[in-house]
Amino acid sequence: MEKEEVELLPAGLISCLLDNIEVRILKISPQKLTVRVSEEIENIDSIKVMFYIFNENKYEEVKISSHVLIEKTKFEFYLSYTFAIDSQEYSYNVRNSFRNYSKYIMSKTFGEESEFSKEMVGYPAEKDTEFYKDYLEQKEEWLSNLNYLEWDNTILNSIEFAIALDNDTLYKKYMHKDIKAFTKEYLKENFINTHKLFQMDVTRLYIGNEFCHNLFPEVKLLKKLLDKAYRENLHITLCFTYLRDCYIEKTKDIIEKVYAWCKDKSEKIEIIINDFGMLKLVEKKLDFFMLSLGVLLNKRKKDPRYIYKKGYAENKELMAKNNLNSALFNKFLKDCNIERYEYENCGYRISIAEGKHSIHIPFYQTNTSQYCPLYAKCTTMDRGKQKLITSCEKYCKDYIFAYPKHLNMVGRYNSLFAFDDTLLKNPKELEYYVSSGIDRIVLNFI
Repeated sequence: MEKEEVELLPAGLISCLLDNIEVRILKISPQKLTVRVSEEIENIDSIKVMFYIFNENKYEEVKISSHVLIEKTKFEFYLSYTFAIDSQEYSYNVRNSFRNYSKYIMSKTFGEESEFSKEMVGYPAEKDTEFYKDYLEQKEEWLSNLNYLEWDNTILNSIEFAIALDNDTLYKKYMHKDIKAFTKEYLKENFINTHKLFQMDVTRLYIGNEFCHNLFPEVKLLKKLLDKAYRENLHITLCFTYLRDCYIEKTKDIIEKVYAWCKDKSEKIEIIINDFGMLKLVEKKLDFFMLSLGVLLNKRKKDPRYIYKKGYAENKELMAKNNLNSALFNKFLKDCNIERYEYENCGYRISIAEGKHSIHIPFYQTNTSQYCPLYAKCTTMDRGKQKLITSCEKYCKDYIFAYPKHLNMVGRYNSLFAFDDTLLKNPKELEYYVSSGIDRIVLNFI
């Protein structure tokens, strides 16, 4: 290989089109280009090479007008073509890409993660050493003194308010208090009891955890929760997470018992689906079950660090949409009897699909592991030593993973969550979502 030739650079850094067909670059230098093709090409009329320009967050397209095929090699599954290229523009961009990629590799290999991010995208690495003393202080700073003076009663009266009961502590607290007393204490503990947005009555409870199978209430407790909610005339949404093979029978048994409860009370409830396998378990029970698409299946890019990604500011409209904005996927979901979707307010304005849907505030999930990192840390002091936990000591009642202040993040049970107070302080944003089809707010304080 010649002095300045590099093999198999990432396709996102440099890509190539032969007669407008994308091909894989095997080797590249300022004077040569070797590509891989699946089938032989008789005549090559045009070559285009696209170079990613790091500091401008765009691609530079170079059309090669002067090229000579100097070698063609046939392998078992593909052919390679090597071209000699005479172009100053091409040579300049190849060398520039080499410099940028070399800088990237050196920073990634020898720098700390935050140093690398600072070098590449201007991430404020110096803030990564600033932490809160404890989670209580962290949450109090996030939520104290929020106000909502410019509220619109017409808008608020069109919204259903719900609270997510997603762990043992909340299950027990609700069992010992009526809904008004429970709500008052819940809001006070989360430093938001004076917020005018939450003077409305809570009319629905979300019971269960969308992320951790170990935080779903045991059947005996579940029936007590359902009975109490029924007595208090509260609507019920039951939350299920992903469905592992080893939990199918257990989940099936829960579904059967809940369905029997619904028939006995003549009460319909919502079931949140976070695994399409759940559809099989509920398919003959839709006379009492209404289905909603859960957060784990409502996939989108969510992370407070996305603001440092190149192109983020220029492409917010693209970020706003996901597969739920596809008519084809919507039809598939409707065919599966899923018409409500669970959204999260997640750091930027999102595009809501047609219909009436729910939005969870003020936390949104960024990552979930089926093998709990918090359990691994508490039992082995190494969060990397994760395994499937079927019998859990619930360390998440007492411990969280802390993150630097500026990220507004927290690690709880098997997931990471970020905090977004947009809808707590900006009535115009709430108005946008209500006009887009949001008719329910779900409080999900971590």
